[in-house]
Amino acid sequence: MSQRRTKQSYRPKRSADRPRAVALSVLEQVEQGGAFANLVLPKALRAEQQSNSKFSFRDSAFTSELVYGTLRQRGYLDTVLARYCSRPLSQLDPTVLEILRLGAYQLLFMRVPDHAAVAESVDLAREATSDGPARMVNAVLRSITRATEQEIDEVFDHITGHIERIAAKTSHPQWVAQSFADALTAHGRQPSDLERVLQANNKAPAVNLVARPGLISRDELLDESREILEGDPYPGNLTPYSVFLDGGDPAALPSIRSGHAAAQDQGSQLAAILLATAPLEGSDERWLDLCAGPGGKTALLASLAPKGTTVVANEINPKRARLVERSTQALDNVDVVVGDGRHFAAGYLFDRVLVDAPCSGLGSLRRRPESRWRHHSHDLDELLPLQRDLFQAGIRATRPGGVIAWVTCTPQVEETLDQVDMALSGGEVELIDARALSTGVTPDAINSDSGSGIAPYTVQLWPDVHNSDAMFIALLRKVR
Repeated sequence: MSQRRTKQSYRPKRSADRPRAVALSVLEQVEQGGAFANLVLPKALRAEQQSNSKFSFRDSAFTSELVYGTLRQRGYLDTVLARYCSRPLSQLDPTVLEILRLGAYQLLFMRVPDHAAVAESVDLAREATSDGPARMVNAVLRSITRATEQEIDEVFDHITGHIERIAAKTSHPQWVAQSFADALTAHGRQPSDLERVLQANNKAPAVNLVARPGLISRDELLDESREILEGDPYPGNLTPYSVFLDGGDPAALPSIRSGHAAAQDQGSQLAAILLATAPLEGSDERWLDLCAGPGGKTALLASLAPKGTTVVANEINPKRARLVERSTQALDNVDVVVGDGRHFAAGYLFDRVLVDAPCSGLGSLRRRPESRWRHHSHDLDELLPLQRDLFQAGIRATRPGGVIAWVTCTPQVEETLDQVDMALSGGEVELIDARALSTGVTPDAINSDSGSGIAPYTVQLWPDVHNSDAMFIALLRKVR
């Protein structure tokens, strides 16, 4: 075992702090292995708790903050690290770079004492790599501790492009920042709102539940949550079924285990509600969710449907189809089928059709922080044609007079307003004023963005305004 002299600012080698070691392991799986943080982190925490009786609830919370915070702020951290690292970050060993990010996150965003953040990062580097990289980690992080807040700010002030600077400060790829800027303009919001919206993507969202009507009321879900979980749950502001938790594990709730309630963003809830309540003449017995997995919107649609209505849930992926079955286990009016939505054919037409198409997912960056670093603008080359095909399939599956909902969890104009414009150009559908309908559900929740073209008749939610994912909702009626 190598030891270093005190006068050289080294101490005897010791085991790395377990929360930081677990966080590093998870980040390596996410960043280098393509895993999803919301899947691998809980497994890692459970494994550590089972093998280490000293790993406490506080340790789990600290680990979670390290993982999600480092993923959210990766762009910001890399900008600062690039200033104080003598080598390009792209030339660093991936594990060393993750350790630097973890250390810098503690220094810049957490209340961890500087000496502890540096020393624990060095221990982690010595355990995960060797003494050489550990010395570099020590030097880089100590340089950051010596920097003033003004000097850190100047790292970003020197970025000349406006969008590029905001993207770096808010830790988003530049193309994502530009997409949000374009969407804000299209929906009548001010360009000055961009930084606020992007910063909202960096705030960890509270757990959002839905009380499925007919199975449990929101008041019952609130009472159950208060009785079983810590914290003080509170009602959401977008739908009459939304509940936010202030702490605790929702899996502990009997209503979650029974399928009477579920975790679901209130923007997703609103999409299902608007389709289910849009005015309709004639029959209202057959509903279709064309891209149903994992089943949250299907279940809410089925719980809102009139008695005697069947909801057909189509999903191309058999594993996701099983998730739909699990999500709708408490309901007897759902028929789950497996097939390609682009070629869906049931032998009859539907009264209401939901097309919740695969999309870039830019609206869910709060909950999936790693996704901003995995997607690229050229992903649209494949997504947009797929979306158009699914949109047309949804229109074909709808009876004349029936209602179609086009829903995406992204504000990106190419996936939202442009797709609706293209559908309208075919002459088979007309636009329904979704924003006017939404005020009937949530009187004061939807802001009065003006926008232009068809934007004022659609609903675009924003994380900074609505405490929800950036969900887009358009309603159309088939005219022929």
